[in-house]
Amino acid sequence: MFLTSGLVFFGVVYFSQAENPSEMNCMCSGASPAASEVNIYTELRELRALVAELSSALSTTQDELKAQTAAVEELKRENAERPKAAFSASLLSSEDKHHGPFNTETNLIFGKVLTNIGEAYNPLTGIFTAPVKGVYFFRFSGYGFAGNDMGLSIFKGSQRMMSAYEHKSTAERNDNSSNGVTLLLEAGEVVYMRLWINTWVFIDRRYDYCSFSGFLLFPM
Repeated sequence: MFLTSGLVFFGVVYFSQAENPSEMNCMCSGASPAASEVNIYTELRELRALVAELSSALSTTQDELKAQTAAVEELKRENAERPKAAFSASLLSSEDKHHGPFNTETNLIFGKVLTNIGEAYNPLTGIFTAPVKGVYFFRFSGYGFAGNDMGLSIFKGSQRMMSAYEHKSTAERNDNSSNGVTLLLEAGEVVYMRLWINTWVFIDRRYDYCSFSGFLLFPM
């Protein structure tokens, strides 16, 4: 009799659990099935909206990256095609000596080339020829003993543009002078240096005191 009751008891318990599993789960969790389903769907919708937003932002970023890459490539192409002109040269000599004085104004030929990008400067004539119309900058320097005048001028064609001068002096041993100018040049126009009449400059073998430099700032 005791065993029969026990079987019946356990059978009732087993039957009761099998009959109402959802109610047992709800009682344990404290939430209704409807509320759980609403929360899951809401979160899915929010995730889908977030994914769509991120996808749109990614697409925009990719478009911007493509545009920037294209701009960089265009700048590289323009820079590669842009004319280049830059040079620096000094007076060339195998010995230390003064050049001048002469009884006429004389062209200075800076034959020791340090830089000549674009080959616009001719070291045999001392003449720079503008490869394109543009704005150029030039600078020159001179050095000599103070026992004689020193005068230098830079020319654009036949026009004197800028000069530097040092008067002879017994109170000094050496003279140094320099100047610079920005010029608008047409393609083919020439620029060069001249030594004034009855003046001199000193040419040395190593230190390159007397120099002539120029470069293209930008084409027009």
